[in-house]
Amino acid sequence: MKPYRALLLVFTLLVTFLPSMPAHADTPAGTPMIFPETGHTLAYNFRKFYDQQGGLPIFGLPLTEVFIDDGRPVQYFERARFEWHANIAQVAAGHLGRWAAQRHAGLSAFQPVVTAPAGARFFAETGHSLDGPFLRFWQQHGGLATFGYPLSEEFAERNAQDGQTYTVQYFERARFELHPELLAGNQVILGHLGRQYLASYPAPEWATRPVSSAGDAWAAIRPTHISIPRIGLATRVEETGFSYGEWDVPRYTAAHYWPVSAYPGTRGNTIIAGHVGYSGIIFNQLPAVQVGDELYLTIGNRDRRYIVREVLTVLPSETWVMNQTSTEMVTLITCIPIGVYSHRLIVRAEPV
Repeated sequence: MKPYRALLLVFTLLVTFLPSMPAHADTPAGTPMIFPETGHTLAYNFRKFYDQQGGLPIFGLPLTEVFIDDGRPVQYFERARFEWHANIAQVAAGHLGRWAAQRHAGLSAFQPVVTAPAGARFFAETGHSLDGPFLRFWQQHGGLATFGYPLSEEFAERNAQDGQTYTVQYFERARFELHPELLAGNQVILGHLGRQYLASYPAPEWATRPVSSAGDAWAAIRPTHISIPRIGLATRVEETGFSYGEWDVPRYTAAHYWPVSAYPGTRGNTIIAGHVGYSGIIFNQLPAVQVGDELYLTIGNRDRRYIVREVLTVLPSETWVMNQTSTEMVTLITCIPIGVYSHRLIVRAEPV
């Protein structure tokens, strides 16, 4: 996002749990879905944030698939931009309101006020107040987490979409519009800042192309296969959920853990977890890995090459290996020794 793109700190993680332990992978809320109106998907923590913060009435329809922008996974909606912040393991709405407000910087409504009107809420952080229907809407639909701080007072602005003039107010992540022609209680809506931004700074062509199914979510940026040729390890990587603070792996499959993971080609710790103990599958060969081995991740139709830099054994309590990193890293995790599973084998690789 220009000029309010932030640098990405993302991390990767590979985890596994004892075969006797129950799986708690947090997948249902983030199950991929497709919007036939635009032919785009919504999945994983982006879907969880979308649903929790108001869904379609707040953010509108998705306009793109997820793509990497300045090292961060992002997705555009009619009224918002979603960003994955791996360093805090959270989705946040991008600062499209700040971008859109730049053209109004000289207006009096954008100058900080000394005192707020009676009954209004004043935000010392930006020097602006919030009142009436806009304040109620802000409070009812997520407040700071969804919209950020107010950047202006209320003022009249002509809407480029329909040519009408509405009372509006700008926030870090949104523009509120008061539509008196709508039913009482539903008169505040968000401006289409996502559409407005994409008109000036288009997303990659492939990201705007409609997809055929919900299963295509994240297809262009997530790893789908991992191999370490010297030891004969080769297995698919699946996107799935994650229970925070637990070693949690679906049975019989390797998995790329979205909620705490980075993505190949970005700074951070990409974590992939897999079981051992099931003959001929997943990470059974991983205990034979050595420093210097080549590791390949398949992303879309291309392979990315890494070199194993560290192999270590930790206790189940040593979950620091899942932490973010300031440079790109791949972390693989499985349980050892086979049949006992009392420790975790950690393999860390860096891109060539």
